[in-house]
Amino acid sequence: MSETRANDFSRYFELKKQLEEASRLYYKDGYSPMSDQDFDFGLKEMEALEAKYPELRGNASLTQHVGSDLTNDFVKVSHAVPMLSIANVYSAEEMAEFVKAAEEGIAGLDSSTPLHSAQDDKKAKWICERKIDGVSLSLVYENGRLKQAATRGDGAQGDDVTLNALTVADIPETLDAKKLKIDPSEIPQGTFEVRGEVYMERSAFEELNDRFVLEGKKTFQNPRNTVSGSLKLKSVAECKTRPMRFLAYHIPQSNNSTHEENLQQLKKLGFHTNDFWTAENVDEIMKISEQIGESRDSLPFDIDGMVVKLNDLAMQRALGTTSKSPRWAIAYKFKAERAYTPLLSVEFQVGRTGAVTPVANLAPVRLAGTTVKRATLHNFDEVARLDLHYGDTVGVEKGGEIIPKITDVKKELRPIGAEPVIAPTKCPECGEPLTHVDGEVILRCENMHCAAQVQCLFEHFVSREAMNIENLGPSLIASLIATGKIKRIPDLYRLTLEDLESQERMAKKSAKNVFDAIAASKERSLENLLHGLGIRFVGRTSARNIAKHFRTLEKIRTATVEDLQNVTDVGERIGKSVYDFFHTERYTQEIDELIELGCPTEFKGVVKTLFQGQTAVITGTLPTMDRDEARKLIEENGGKVAGSVSKKTSWVLAGEAAGSKLTKANELGIPVHDEAWLLEQIAAADSDAGSDSGNNGDDSANDSTSIEKEKPAAQGNGQLSLF
Repeated sequence: MSETRANDFSRYFELKKQLEEASRLYYKDGYSPMSDQDFDFGLKEMEALEAKYPELRGNASLTQHVGSDLTNDFVKVSHAVPMLSIANVYSAEEMAEFVKAAEEGIAGLDSSTPLHSAQDDKKAKWICERKIDGVSLSLVYENGRLKQAATRGDGAQGDDVTLNALTVADIPETLDAKKLKIDPSEIPQGTFEVRGEVYMERSAFEELNDRFVLEGKKTFQNPRNTVSGSLKLKSVAECKTRPMRFLAYHIPQSNNSTHEENLQQLKKLGFHTNDFWTAENVDEIMKISEQIGESRDSLPFDIDGMVVKLNDLAMQRALGTTSKSPRWAIAYKFKAERAYTPLLSVEFQVGRTGAVTPVANLAPVRLAGTTVKRATLHNFDEVARLDLHYGDTVGVEKGGEIIPKITDVKKELRPIGAEPVIAPTKCPECGEPLTHVDGEVILRCENMHCAAQVQCLFEHFVSREAMNIENLGPSLIASLIATGKIKRIPDLYRLTLEDLESQERMAKKSAKNVFDAIAASKERSLENLLHGLGIRFVGRTSARNIAKHFRTLEKIRTATVEDLQNVTDVGERIGKSVYDFFHTERYTQEIDELIELGCPTEFKGVVKTLFQGQTAVITGTLPTMDRDEARKLIEENGGKVAGSVSKKTSWVLAGEAAGSKLTKANELGIPVHDEAWLLEQIAAADSDAGSDSGNNGDDSANDSTSIEKEKPAAQGNGQLSLF
């Protein structure tokens, strides 16, 4: 692989990880870790890399589908017409490109395409509407009565939130002709779907947050995320206390000719609809958008742009959609507003993953309709780029209308003798030295037991590689921490079914599944517990090696540093870390509690040495298993897993589209095998072990020093590599 290609791939997977996590937090947890603009620009960069390297593009790529807000707590319902997301543009030039592409598509329509009679000259006319910053919702009426309300979900299906939707102002349960003062014939019969946006006015959002502060509850980030979480509440009574509104904007299966007629019909049926403006070209679209953007602070709700749609519905149908967006609509996103204010101080916040983020405290300044007192500085590379000093006058923007950020510094206004902002060397929470990992721009506290990382520790403990407690995800862990149900790891095993059922969005069946999964985790093996404890420097492999060597938790607790260093791949650093952990009162108390609660204290695996002392590289796509499954098989049979092909590599496990690692293996003359070979080797070794086991009449197999070594299947040294 060339250096350019390697760098491009590295950047692609960096973006993929970042954007997938942002999408998950946005749709699942109602939290926005980055601005819409940053997300969209990242997505465009991914699209460019996929165009350059088509092998990167897959159906699961974020560039090929809309984000998903589906959860396990609601019944899934299919959308009759997919609920797609609208693509975004950020400049007049990008808007012009979109309009030109649409007009060229319309000009190329077959003469038989039925268009609105007033537009039979194929001239595009556009409708401009404010883009409400809310949550999309589908309402399905059956003979005038609301039958179903569903979220966007993954575009194909959504969560049924009908009961919660009925608590939202402006969503009628029935379309009553008498109440609406219209002819009964105007009430749609059969199935009639309405789509729109659920939102919350700024004043209602601020009042709700004020109430939560008084009640000692966690406040919300912004109105949009508040709505997202409220629609997914399991308590309808609680949902009623959230003052939400609904604005209708679309009829997916319409008998009308234009979008303008759709809006008129929705208004006649009693729905609140958006104001709209008509335009015939890009200049008119941009003039309208700029005028609305300048007046947005005067509105009672948040908008973050303008939605521009073709008015003619036949043109819409003819242009169609991509896999995730319509070709007949676009969202023009407003530029972030900027204000200048003095920097008062900088706090260093420790996130749940140990990342230390600098946050600026500012002299209060009015920005985008709210008062801003704090802003993110992202990381210390950004602090260095800004050359930030205490007392500086800084420019602040609301990125994507969500997270204020510092964009620039007026150095000419810097006070004489101002001190520069310098990164801390120790964790502000626990005092442990901070580390700067090569290739990362963040400082990190690696002490998983740091008070700021409680959430991270619990997530690690329940993960598949540790205690593997299914259905106990980040959202539920956060809820249990917030409600005081769990503070330390042993608290997990004291949770009652009632504790779980009391959490928001937790149905009885889901609570029972989690409760059973916690109980089942007690049957895991010692290495699972050892890995889950979060001992510094102890990863999955070293935890397994230690568990295999000592066989019982008690032997590990009483081992000396020298004893621990005798374990395969456990050097002085890991040995001392394990020793210190088991000789620290706080942790030994937790261990005693976990033992009393029934957690695993013995190694239950079979010690296999088929690939003892060997290394391999896993590359390409295997026929029946993913690379993680292959890695586990190799490790369970004594092998190791690491990063790249070298002279020390014993053999390569190759699948389809193997790439440069296979090429290098061939150049070095390293044996290459496929998945079938791997499974055959393991099956043969297991068969031999099974036939030998019948001759073993003593208890020597329980002593790690007396286990007979199996003959290696291939010779060599090195490490296993994942790609």
